[in-house]
Amino acid sequence: MRFCYFFVLSIFCLLCSFTTKAHQLVLDKQNSVYDLKDFSLMYLNYDGRDFDISSVIDKSNWRHAGTLKQKPQIENYSKWLKLEIDNKSEFEDWFVSFGYARLPLLRIYEVNNESLNIKFELSADNSFYDRPIYDPQLYIPLKFEVATKRTLLIEYRTFANAPANIRLHNYNHYLATSQKSTLINGAIAGIVVAILLIICVNLFFNPNKTNIFYALWTFTFFMIVLDMSGFTSKYFWPMLGGESSIFSTLLMTSVPIFHLLFIKSFLQLRQFNIRLHKIYTNILYLYCLLIPVSLWFNTVFFNLVLSTLIIPLFLFTAYWSWFQSAPGIRVFSLSLFNHVLFVNVLTIVGASYGNIFPSLEISDYIKIGYLLEVALFTVALAMQNKSVQNQLVTYLQRQVDVLNKNLSEEKIQQATSIEAVKQKEEKLFADLSHELRTPLTVMKIQVESLQHNIVDNVHTSYGKLMNKIDELNSFIDHLMQVSPNAKPVKVTVHTIEDLISDVKSIDVDPNELILTLPTIKHFTSEQLKMLVEYDPQGLSTVFNECCHNAISHGGSEMNISIDIDDESNSVVINLDNSGEAISDNVFKDIFNPLVRLDDARQNSSKHKGVGLSLCKQIIAANNGQVFASNGVLGGLSIHIVLPLKM
Repeated sequence: MRFCYFFVLSIFCLLCSFTTKAHQLVLDKQNSVYDLKDFSLMYLNYDGRDFDISSVIDKSNWRHAGTLKQKPQIENYSKWLKLEIDNKSEFEDWFVSFGYARLPLLRIYEVNNESLNIKFELSADNSFYDRPIYDPQLYIPLKFEVATKRTLLIEYRTFANAPANIRLHNYNHYLATSQKSTLINGAIAGIVVAILLIICVNLFFNPNKTNIFYALWTFTFFMIVLDMSGFTSKYFWPMLGGESSIFSTLLMTSVPIFHLLFIKSFLQLRQFNIRLHKIYTNILYLYCLLIPVSLWFNTVFFNLVLSTLIIPLFLFTAYWSWFQSAPGIRVFSLSLFNHVLFVNVLTIVGASYGNIFPSLEISDYIKIGYLLEVALFTVALAMQNKSVQNQLVTYLQRQVDVLNKNLSEEKIQQATSIEAVKQKEEKLFADLSHELRTPLTVMKIQVESLQHNIVDNVHTSYGKLMNKIDELNSFIDHLMQVSPNAKPVKVTVHTIEDLISDVKSIDVDPNELILTLPTIKHFTSEQLKMLVEYDPQGLSTVFNECCHNAISHGGSEMNISIDIDDESNSVVINLDNSGEAISDNVFKDIFNPLVRLDDARQNSSKHKGVGLSLCKQIIAANNGQVFASNGVLGGLSIHIVLPLKM
């Protein structure tokens, strides 16, 4: 137990000795780089007081640099670093770095007993070529003679009063650090350029708001990387000084705007969380308002404060988005949490504004944080686009399957239709042969009777032959009229009154049937003036065929009623007969050529089954329709529908 107490006490004394000697730096042969804050005293000049030799000598002004915590300030202030250096190494050339590409102000003094001698001075207005070393990062050469002691006073300012990582390098370490820094910054810039190129290609093929905001945000981040690496000062505008600071301020104040716009658009807050959408919109207005304020007062203090205040909002957004069901949403949530950790917490709160971690490399944390965030955002967008592509491919595959199914059904239907047409043709030829065989058989019997002189009356036999020949000619004429190559009808415009007159002109024998015709008194004067297009000769043929068809089926005591009515912008002609009703399944078939009912075959050899087919052909040529049903008189009813001319 006593040994433990002794060990703790020894450690405490050792730390106290380090604290006491912390203000003196001994350069030896073993170390090549030194962190100056571990060996120096510091004074934070908040009130802008002037320093002279008495202020330097006054010990009450100085505190150990590692124990000081800077306060957030709106205006830029100077930081004074007092350092005693004892060079026991073999190197005379040393280089001091600050971890930045440039500083608003830098002065290096050598302290003597009675005066301050300025050795180097650099301000924000100086160009890149005013530096002693043309390196992208800021390195200031110092010469310390071997085996000598010197006291230095370094006055410097940083952008947004961020802490500087002040280090002293020997020549070899300076070269290695400079080259390594240039390579790393170039590699980071190259990675961002590659990601930006992918984003631009995606934007070209998919130009939506999300991709536009993401491209703008990534480009702004790329410029921040170049600016923090010192590439803009060295390669883009080396002759500019103060303008470079304005450009840096503009970048830092505009990058949150594109970031918030991208978050709103990717998460579609307007649709899925209207409260978050309103909050982000108001914050966007504040950031836009802070741009001219920051440029006018040359400070990003208010932006840092606002970026600190929105940390809870970002954390809630990351939490809310984690539980959403969308492609790439969890990767997006991780990227947003990464932004909070590296940019908001470590950089802004930890090192710059809050000064919780004053020794952090701010530029490195910003570049690493943004690089991880851009990479994760790109993965989230790729997952989202991949999901959209998969949905599109699935939809196209479904459409192709439906199309293949329809083609298969169409093929089957076509095969069935071809088979049906084949069967119909076979039936047509069978019916045609039957219709031709009967009169030819009769004609053959008459010719054989004449050849063998077994007829009672030669003139009667010749008359029968002529009747059969006329019957065949009439049959052939009817077939020609119902064929696809039939002559076109001549359709003209008529009134309803003309239609009634044409119906009354039907040429039938009153001894064969009782015909009830429509009268004009059933129509108003307006209805009689309505126009309808039809071919009078063709329509007369239809009426005659319907009447003859009724006589063929019902005999000489057939009653036929013709009625005309108008409905649904058309005129309807109903022809009812008092014959026998037929089955419902043959209504469509009776309009096909050579179709006869069995009773019709037994009734009259003059009925060839062509009349109703001819009627259908003529009505179709008149832009009308015809169909059949069982009528009010007990027999077949033929309905003819002709459109009215509007």
